[in-house]
Amino acid sequence: MGIGDDFNFPSTIKTLEKTIQQITSGDLSKIEEMYISQAMALEVMFTSLARRAKAQEKLLQYETHMRFALKAQNQCRATLQALVQLKQPSNTTFVKQANIAQGHQQVNNLAEKNITPQNELLKGSYAQLDTGTTPTPTGIDTTLEALGEINGRKNTGRQEKVITECLQNRQKPRGARID
Repeated sequence: MGIGDDFNFPSTIKTLEKTIQQITSGDLSKIEEMYISQAMALEVMFTSLARRAKAQEKLLQYETHMRFALKAQNQCRATLQALVQLKQPSNTTFVKQANIAQGHQQVNNLAEKNITPQNELLKGSYAQLDTGTTPTPTGIDTTLEALGEINGRKNTGRQEKVITECLQNRQKPRGARID
């Protein structure tokens, strides 16, 4: 007789439906039993794999067995943690603001009633600022002319003074080449 030959599908479905009814009614004992069984099986796997690793003489086989043993141990821990969470659920806290920045952080603590939505900003006396249409372009202002000589700078600065002195003394300016 092979594996699965004695499997009775209809009785498995009935057992599953019964378990689902128990869970939906609030009885979590089947889930607790499952978690405990799973944790025990994982603990047995950890112990077995750790013993096999100890018996190995080569590093590769030792490392492989220990890696699987530690994975089984981690799964056992996670299963037990899920069981504890099922038995003693933690209280959920809803936090409106969490300051978790590593560096500079700006916090705006405004009361919710003082926050004005963006679409309400243009109501009332501010409605005239936004007409909602694109303005029409106007012609060029022809009365505007270029600035003349009278508005120019009289003292153009240090550079003009240096050049004027060089020309008067007939010396070459700094950095200039004589050809």
